[in-house]
Amino acid sequence: MTTTPANADADNRRRLSQIADAGPERLPALPMAVKDAKATRELLFTLRHFHLGDPSATEKLEEVGKDCLPVLLDPFRNTSRLRYDYPLFLYPSADGDGDQKADTLVVRLADWLEQNVHAFAPEDNAARILKDHLAWIEYRLRADLRVKEGPVPAAPLLAIAGQALQRHLKLGETDQERLGADLEQLQQRAGQGQIMGYGRSPALHLLLHAVRSRVVPRRQRLQEQINICIQGLESLLSVEWRKTDESIEPRRARDSVGLGGGLFDPLALSSVMDHSRGTRVMSAHRHERIERVLTVLRTWHQEPVLAHFVRLGSVAADWLSESPDVVDIADPDPCARASELFEQEAAKLSELFSALRIARLEIDGIYDATLHDPWFANFQWQGFSAEELLMVPAVIALEDADRVAGEGLRSFSQLLSSGRPVQILVRVMPAYNPGVGPNPGFAVGADKDPDQHGNRHLDKEPSDQDPFQRFRTELGYLGLSHRQAAVSQTSAARHEHLMQSFLAALDATCTSLHLINTGVRPPHDLVPLNAWLVAGAAIEGRAHPFFRVDPIPHDCDPPEMDFSENPQPDMDWPVHPFTYMDDAGNRVVGDLAFTFADYCLLIPPMRKHFRVIPPGCDSEALIPMQAYLAMPQDEAYQKVPFLWAVDGNGVLQRLVVSRGMALGCLDRLNYWRTLQAMAGVRNRHVDQAVERTRAEQQQQASEERERLLAAHAAELDQVRRQAAGESMQRLTDRLLGLDLAAGMSGDMRSLGFDPTAPGATDIPADTGAQQDTQEQLAPATEVDALSAIEEETTLGFDDPWIDTPLCTSCNDCLKINPALFIYNEEKQALLGDLNNATFAQLVEAAELCPAKCIHPGQPWNSSEPGLDELIERAAPFNQ
Repeated sequence: MTTTPANADADNRRRLSQIADAGPERLPALPMAVKDAKATRELLFTLRHFHLGDPSATEKLEEVGKDCLPVLLDPFRNTSRLRYDYPLFLYPSADGDGDQKADTLVVRLADWLEQNVHAFAPEDNAARILKDHLAWIEYRLRADLRVKEGPVPAAPLLAIAGQALQRHLKLGETDQERLGADLEQLQQRAGQGQIMGYGRSPALHLLLHAVRSRVVPRRQRLQEQINICIQGLESLLSVEWRKTDESIEPRRARDSVGLGGGLFDPLALSSVMDHSRGTRVMSAHRHERIERVLTVLRTWHQEPVLAHFVRLGSVAADWLSESPDVVDIADPDPCARASELFEQEAAKLSELFSALRIARLEIDGIYDATLHDPWFANFQWQGFSAEELLMVPAVIALEDADRVAGEGLRSFSQLLSSGRPVQILVRVMPAYNPGVGPNPGFAVGADKDPDQHGNRHLDKEPSDQDPFQRFRTELGYLGLSHRQAAVSQTSAARHEHLMQSFLAALDATCTSLHLINTGVRPPHDLVPLNAWLVAGAAIEGRAHPFFRVDPIPHDCDPPEMDFSENPQPDMDWPVHPFTYMDDAGNRVVGDLAFTFADYCLLIPPMRKHFRVIPPGCDSEALIPMQAYLAMPQDEAYQKVPFLWAVDGNGVLQRLVVSRGMALGCLDRLNYWRTLQAMAGVRNRHVDQAVERTRAEQQQQASEERERLLAAHAAELDQVRRQAAGESMQRLTDRLLGLDLAAGMSGDMRSLGFDPTAPGATDIPADTGAQQDTQEQLAPATEVDALSAIEEETTLGFDDPWIDTPLCTSCNDCLKINPALFIYNEEKQALLGDLNNATFAQLVEAAELCPAKCIHPGQPWNSSEPGLDELIERAAPFNQ
């Protein structure tokens, strides 16, 4: 187990916890077991041989039960109580302007119900019964949609669910009427919207919805442009006609007058009129060109077809051929046929777009026959503008993963390199390796009808060939090698990401490749799991990571990779909370990674890579899968990886994992890290650049610190020398003004000389005695003066002092004792009254001072308690 990262993907945790009426918590528990060291050694021998692929070891170990699930998916075992993103509410595609975002086209039905009920009943107590039973309506709609494929009109479906709710509640007459009125308002707000469940082809339905939302408004704008050009050309011809004799023919002059035409003679009027023309007449060649363009524009009619689907075999149901705006085509080579079909559709539009361009040039009066005639004579789709390219009906090739990795690779690659804006959809099963064996896609076989749990399964088993015998063929990586093609790897389980990919591709003018996982599984009596949950597990287990690359045509800058929607994208594996009961009945809380092996446990043919480890088998050689994958290879070979799983009774099990599966996990991890590097999430070169920049910044900071310390030391030394000089100067001044009487010794006074006595200077003295006295006094005076200087000098450095210029005005010292520390005019600290302070306060201030400019010196009061400790604390600040 590992620790949950701080940036764990909260959105994916939300997706994995949407359960209605989940009931009491049931924690998985380890079974009681008797531990036998000898039996463990023998069993470990068998487990290691199974891990290494020994068939004889496989027979000695218990198979994984059909009701066994990865431990993190155990809470979602009961699919009938699982709430997830589907059903979806689809807004009418024709209501927008052709630039709608994904969230304005498709939303979760649960969100739509809450938003719309709140819209007409914003108060808490309004529509209370309906608000309390929205989850029930959602559950009922999901059950009704199990037998329906694709979008269904929302209003009738809501009416049926509302009636069922009323019968279920059996309310009184008043409440029944109130609930009925609220349900009617909800139905009205649905309008022309549709509801869609997670059927067998959710991706195709959402793609068609995206196509309609884009193409219908574009066609409306195109028709407006056609009408404008027709009017402009007709105006040109009308002006030209007025220059002709026919426009002034007498009969027309009479008719132009109206009812008064009979009151005058038009022939006489015509005879006196000036028939000369002052303007140039349009050339016959130009007139013919305008007439030809007008004919093209007037006879143009929009075809109802919005999309052409080209597939291999039968696609599950007849809904494609039944849609009036869709053409369903079967072909053994969908990519090649889609390329030809685009050429045909573009050729139909080239004449129209040529006519529109000529019309605009003629209306603006800038058509140059010498320049433009050759251009339009060879006008093909390569000359289309981006807006014109987007008007070509969508051409969609539904391919098979195994075919494009094998015999269909050539046509697949040619289409990706052609620049034709064709959509290529490939449905993949992430547990299998394309090209190794049958990998059911959109065009292979038909999905079976839903089972009793509403799940749909493929009717074709994949190949028994081990997909881990060689490195996986990455179709997404293959698509990226065609640098001018848009590539997205997405899933129907995340409709937001899927719709964003579709809309970006439909707005692009290049070939687009969509690799889609829907979560359907081969038929098996394995514990039934919702297909949406299986598809989501593929995303969690790094089996089908999301990415999207949308290159800009003719742009030399590399395109950026969109890596959003991946759970915990900066981690190797997503990590989620895991709580269980150990064999002693103790509650254990930790975190567990969801790996590719966890996902493969959901795929029936992949279960041969797992066996149950008997209870009581404890060994340091057995380690969890995520720990095994993180170990260096030279250490991993000594270990045996296992996976945590839970059976239908809530018994926690450990499953030994084969080496083939472990290699498959490493292969997935390698590809995941490759995508991380391409997306800039965890790139070795970026990390190295960051480390270099960090080292340079640290070096610069260190050099700057050394410079500042040196400058500070020099300034401090200067201040100290200056302070010492000032102290010596003060001492000298004191000595030069010394009162000799104050320094006279007792011996002198014993000789009867008292200079302070009145008239002492008038007392006569013996010259010889006075000279002797002066000779005796001089040495003593010199000695005392030198002693005083030495004493003053010594005491001067033991006295407390402050490097005032270094003070930062932090106020820390004043807070301790405002009498001991005072500020000068520049608000820098000076020493105040030492008599109103203690040595302890001075030492404390020195320790707090950020500038280290307070020097406590030696204590001046020998009776202060704790001086030994204080002197020791003060020593670093006196240096």
